[in-house]
Amino acid sequence: MHPSEEILLAVASGQADIPHRVLVEGHLDGCAPCRAAFGELSAPGGAFLFSLRAEPPPKRLWESLQARIAAPPPEPECALLAEIPLPAGARRELPALGELRWRYLPARGARYATLLRDPWSGSALYAAHMPARRVFPEHIHQGPEDLLVLTGGYEDHFGAFEAGTFVSYATGTKHRPVTEPDEECWILFRLEKPNLYTGWRGWLQRLAT
Repeated sequence: MHPSEEILLAVASGQADIPHRVLVEGHLDGCAPCRAAFGELSAPGGAFLFSLRAEPPPKRLWESLQARIAAPPPEPECALLAEIPLPAGARRELPALGELRWRYLPARGARYATLLRDPWSGSALYAAHMPARRVFPEHIHQGPEDLLVLTGGYEDHFGAFEAGTFVSYATGTKHRPVTEPDEECWILFRLEKPNLYTGWRGWLQRLAT
């Protein structure tokens, strides 16, 4: 699966939020058809900019660039982020992140970390890891979810999704993912609202909130 044309256009036009940019740029690293489609969507904007009369940049912009060049090197990447097998495109789109920590999920060995929350859209970007041959409890998407499989893969009743796949789930989707039997699974995913577990886990989740 691939990002929809709507999502690609939002990224190409600069309208997408940070989580969508991270997911799409990570997917483009390994998907030639989507890179071609993205280039076609970006071309009109590039042609328009090229048609504008050239003007020297403002003095304050040049001074800002000089200050950034002279600034000390960035702090080393946090150990948690270094552990996540991020594609180069996704890593380039990530802003500087503060301290991150793993939280555990209701599947043995499964964990996730919140990477960032977009202040404009209210969406959030997460990284998650599950060992091989694990069943994630059934849950309902209370809002849309987009995700990028980084390594390994999983199956649900919609199909099988391997590394590099971009997957979109609509609001109201219910599923029960199962990771591949011989490889751990890493994903990045974007949520606008928390997922809701079904059954007794859902009751506990409601009580906790």
